Amino acid sequence: MAHNPKLNVYILKLNNQKESVQTFRDLFKEKFNLPLNVEDKDVFETYFQNFLNGLGKKEFKKDIKAKKVIGVIKEDEDIYSIKPHYEKHIIEGVIDGGKYGILREYANIDKKDEKQKLDEKNAVLDKFYFLLNTPLNSKHGILLIQSYTEETIQEPFKDLIKPFFSCENYFFNIIIEPFVPEKFVEKFKKEAKVRLFSYSTIMGLGNEVRNEKNDIDENTFEVTINIKPLTDIKPVKEKLNSILSKLGLKKFDSKNLEDLPQKVFIESGAKKRKAHFNIEKEIASIKPTIYLVDEGINVDKETSLPNFQEIKDFCFGLLVEIYEERYKSREIYEF
Repeated sequence: MAHNPKLNVYILKLNNQKESVQTFRDLFKEKFNLPLNVEDKDVFETYFQNFLNGLGKKEFKKDIKAKKVIGVIKEDEDIYSIKPHYEKHIIEGVIDGGKYGILREYANIDKKDEKQKLDEKNAVLDKFYFLLNTPLNSKHGILLIQSYTEETIQEPFKDLIKPFFSCENYFFNIIIEPFVPEKFVEKFKKEAKVRLFSYSTIMGLGNEVRNEKNDIDENTFEVTINIKPLTDIKPVKEKLNSILSKLGLKKFDSKNLEDLPQKVFIESGAKKRKAHFNIEKEIASIKPTIYLVDEGINVDKETSLPNFQEIKDFCFGLLVEIYEERYKSREIYEF
């Protein structure tokens, strides 16, 4: 699998406990005990400094469950890899992140036998871009996180930032929901197609065979049934539900296929990228992945690192499009 950069979009919504405090401005004033007449730039500066310190400025922040770390990169004396944009109410930049807790070995590719150990206290790091927009006059925000097909810090990052947007007696935990801009949905509908329906089950040989003398050590097998369309099928909810209801009536080993674990495999894009989804979940959860190379982002052939300046420019442009699509009211459109 290629180390392909991709982007995820999330909508944030403050979960206020009182009607009198609803916006990010209200939250930060209460959380950091700021005076009522404080200037917005000072509000955002206080929030940014706390965010910078809490994101792993001096040491990595660990997600023990996921066994991943996150940390800000120090570029120079008092200069770090994430930056505030006060007038736009944005924090953005590149951070380190990766797995730890696994004993590994590494070697020079031209010297196979010269191996060295990388113990569980060492993390294998990648660089990730994020953009976090929290308009002070709104209770809604937007989070963009860049990751890779092979590695992501989405869940650890979201878990790490949640405490910044809660405040005892004023705000419960913030609501973070995935969002796919309409232009990517339309592109997905146009390009994607179903390449396979798959069902799986465990099958035994039966008592009459097990009682015979034979050389078979195990008497159960996993059976996979693949059903491949011979014509293009778009991954549209209504269409898939109709097909699945008919396929589900087919039988195997006296069971209806609809009673077996099921997956649908999707192929999309000019590069015919493949993904699979559990049919047991809502068909509506089948959504496109935003691959950044498809959006003109270049990747260094030697390091496999994406051009982070291009990602930044792309994300700033996408942010405007998201607001234009999702929020029509000037009350919450501050970008």
